[in-house]
Amino acid sequence: MNSHLQVDIYHENETTVQYQGTSELLYSPTAYTLIAKTAPGKKLKYIYITHGHADHFSGFPAILEKFPKTKVVATEAVIRHTKGPYDDPLWSFFWKGLFPSVEKAELSVIQALSPTNEFSIEKGKYKFFAIPIGEGDTAYSTVLYVPDISLVVGGDVAYGHRYQYLAENLTPELQKRWRDSIAYIKDVLKPKYVVPSHMQKWEEFEAHKHLDETSEYIREFGEMARESGSWQELEESAKRRWADRVGSFILRYSSQSFFNATF
Repeated sequence: MNSHLQVDIYHENETTVQYQGTSELLYSPTAYTLIAKTAPGKKLKYIYITHGHADHFSGFPAILEKFPKTKVVATEAVIRHTKGPYDDPLWSFFWKGLFPSVEKAELSVIQALSPTNEFSIEKGKYKFFAIPIGEGDTAYSTVLYVPDISLVVGGDVAYGHRYQYLAENLTPELQKRWRDSIAYIKDVLKPKYVVPSHMQKWEEFEAHKHLDETSEYIREFGEMARESGSWQELEESAKRRWADRVGSFILRYSSQSFFNATF
């Protein structure tokens, strides 16, 4: 289908974090997706929040300072879920502890999408669909589906080439639900392109590659966790298996979560 929509991805590098007395761990790189109509004078109309992890929504006030007329939107379930990271002790020990400069965003700014979870630009010419996918690396996850360009922006459902966060998917059942969400994207939405979470700069956007690799990582990491006797053993097993991946803090925190050893 012919379209004048263009997708640009902006990358931030890994960030050093302080955790359990070490500053050697790195938080994963972050990617921002801009979808715009390729025409002079284009304006930013929406900021879409895929899920309730603070690293995916706490930055929107900085964008609103530059584009104050932009609407911040999410599904009703995601809006409810965004409140969780701001509760103590999670806020003080996790988010503020890792990123001392981060501040809470004013969540009342976020507008709930209509029950159809659909929004558009150019008087309805280009439609965007928030797909409540269910389980990703957290509950109530969504992805953004743009049928005009066969694109899915994966939030934390589809991952890039970095260690994946499994601290909220500790059981085989939750791991299966996440893999089922990936299968839905692949088999029902059938995108040609996927923007994965926290991707690295060199990565491309092949849908099947990112979806298959994310699903396989979940399966293998779950098996490693069940076979490991300690978080250290699990972390080392993952390092050997995925030696070229990044985001060492996420690997450490996920490994420790299976053995109740965080913070």
